[in-house]
Amino acid sequence: MTKPGSLFLLLALAGTPAPDTVRASSAKIHEVLGGPAGYIDLHNTGATTLDIGGWSVQACTGGATPVELAAMPAGSEIPAGDHFLITAQGFGGTMQQVVVEAIVGDGEILLDRRGARVDSVGWAPSSPCRENQAAVSCPGLAQSRDAVSRDTDNNKADFGCVRPAG
Repeated sequence: MTKPGSLFLLLALAGTPAPDTVRASSAKIHEVLGGPAGYIDLHNTGATTLDIGGWSVQACTGGATPVELAAMPAGSEIPAGDHFLITAQGFGGTMQQVVVEAIVGDGEILLDRRGARVDSVGWAPSSPCRENQAAVSCPGLAQSRDAVSRDTDNNKADFGCVRPAG
């Protein structure tokens, strides 16, 4: 026999996605350049402003579990069609919305405030950050989606090598 509160708890938990669940979102990891002067460019492909306060980016650094790289402060937003830049301390550009020591790892995962995976990219075949096939490695170049941030959930198809922005 179940206790009356047990059913409520089960129903409440059923609506909570697991941490590795991909949630539909207009936020995409648009471009990544690793290193002490690197950056991660998030793109809002939607038609309305997106509140990303409390979201985070985790880096896949060779282990089985990604580590937190950046947390978006309360009030962080990406206007419709616009970009949000996470930069490393050595980044030379003028626009820096969140600054971290360095962009590290063989991939990055964007998580919403509930810890659900929104988008990710990985360029090592064993990276837990990759979606389907790993993106092509781009030594000295950035990995980038096309201008509209096309997302087929296959990093090899979605990302190409480009000259770094900045």
